[in-house]
Amino acid sequence: MFEQVFKAFLLKCKLKASPFVLKYFKSSRARLFLKRIYKILQRNIHIYPVSIPPIQVESSLDFLLLELPPRYMPMMPNGVGYVNNILKKCGIRFQTIDLNVITYHLFHSQRILEKKPITTKCGYLMKEDPWDNTNTAEWDRPEVIEYFMEVMDDLITGIVNSQPKAVGISVQANSRKLANNLIKTLRVKAPDVVVVIGGYDCVYHYIGPHLVPDFDYMAIGDTELTLKPLVAGLAMGEKPKDLPGIISRYDSPQRKWVDPPLLEDLDLVDFPKYEWIDQTLYKNYKGDNLVPVTSSRGCRWSRCSFCSECFTFRKRTSLKVVDEIEYWTKKNFSLFHFNDSDVNGDPQYLYDICSDIIRRSLKVILVGQLRIDKHNNKEYFKHLAKAGFAHLRFGVDGWSQNLLHLQKKGYNMKLVLQNLHDCHWAGIFTTINIVLGVPGETEEDVDEIIENLVTCKDDVDVVEGINTMILGSGSEYYKYPEKYKIRFRGDKEEIYRKNPYFIHTDLWYSDEPYIDQEVRMNRLDRICKELYKHGVYIGDFAERVLANLKEEKIIDV
Repeated sequence: MFEQVFKAFLLKCKLKASPFVLKYFKSSRARLFLKRIYKILQRNIHIYPVSIPPIQVESSLDFLLLELPPRYMPMMPNGVGYVNNILKKCGIRFQTIDLNVITYHLFHSQRILEKKPITTKCGYLMKEDPWDNTNTAEWDRPEVIEYFMEVMDDLITGIVNSQPKAVGISVQANSRKLANNLIKTLRVKAPDVVVVIGGYDCVYHYIGPHLVPDFDYMAIGDTELTLKPLVAGLAMGEKPKDLPGIISRYDSPQRKWVDPPLLEDLDLVDFPKYEWIDQTLYKNYKGDNLVPVTSSRGCRWSRCSFCSECFTFRKRTSLKVVDEIEYWTKKNFSLFHFNDSDVNGDPQYLYDICSDIIRRSLKVILVGQLRIDKHNNKEYFKHLAKAGFAHLRFGVDGWSQNLLHLQKKGYNMKLVLQNLHDCHWAGIFTTINIVLGVPGETEEDVDEIIENLVTCKDDVDVVEGINTMILGSGSEYYKYPEKYKIRFRGDKEEIYRKNPYFIHTDLWYSDEPYIDQEVRMNRLDRICKELYKHGVYIGDFAERVLANLKEEKIIDV
């Protein structure tokens, strides 16, 4: 967020983020000075007190939709926003409650206004900000789950008293344990309430039930074409079964799974407006806000070997996307994050979005992730910068020519270096990701990774993410391990049965050359030491991840 605030500062001061300004900002001395100033300014800045709505469940509901903590703040809940729009068209009585934003502000207002850290009943000292993306492990701790279950007492009491026909819960990795605990409580206190699960944990029908095992219905993937028949039936007191794209405990024993139909025309879907709450509450305790925009779904490339998210690419009309951005600018929001897997999946499409933003003279700051592409030339990036793109992240991932080939990225190092150079010198804050330890990676690749990162250090503002490879379900490596010389410590079928989401690093390795997690971490250690030595800047998030690894004595940077 520091980098985004710096860009916002330049914008407000009507200063162009020129190569000279960015080059000065990039110097280690300037960075240290600016970060110290930023921390001093932020130290005593907060938004409290604010008016936090009570958790109240309405009566006679057909459907109660819930968003549980934690979800990254200050991002608005895009997924629940789209489901809310579906429910509006179902002709039922429903309510949406975002428990994430409510509990976030309850937590931080208490912490800040009472000027003391938060502790649980058993005496555990909570992290200053459990919602921070480096504190996700907090949400696996039983004492943290117990704390937030108590915060949700009013919700549980409201459900028990009001008895909605169904409760829908959006679940993702960080909220999974809290969701499972909430379901367990509802089964005891409100056994007649139907439990419907959806969200990122429910992308695949063969994974979702393992992550959230206790449910009545689970909606898989996009639900614009599948949710209405389900909630309409539930509102009538029925127990629908064998619905496409829906798993149910009422399904026929021999039922054959049917994927949800694909929504081809995304223009048929209205963008979320988050009407259930005062939208100005979607800010963190320092006052930062961030509006998510989804211009496309899926990935046009969909070939990266390690990726588990290879979904069909579809996009909205560019004018519709800019209509959404303009809507929020009229409500005094100016910072937007494109949620697309690759916002330039169609380069001309992104160019057209930027053209319309420029034509309408919208004063915005835009953030997103781009794919390396031959269309990304100097003029292209200048156009994006003119529209308001201030921060672009590139999922380069493979940083040697051999690794780009192994990961099936579809481009070469020459194009990578050209894209980064042109983006940076267009005045756009340029960040990158690294993926280490894919099958076939060699020590020579690590040498080349370091060489290439040092070569382009003047064109990369931040190494934003450093990740070791995860053997995730749906990826090429997961589906065809033998092809990539991936071996297992134990019976493969048993390991896959017990680990449908991803295979833990202790259970697999690759041969020719031999690579296990210890090898990956040693390579990570070596790369980080060289980056520090050569002045390649590692961002706050990556630094905190590395600090955790150092604390656990996994690396010794």
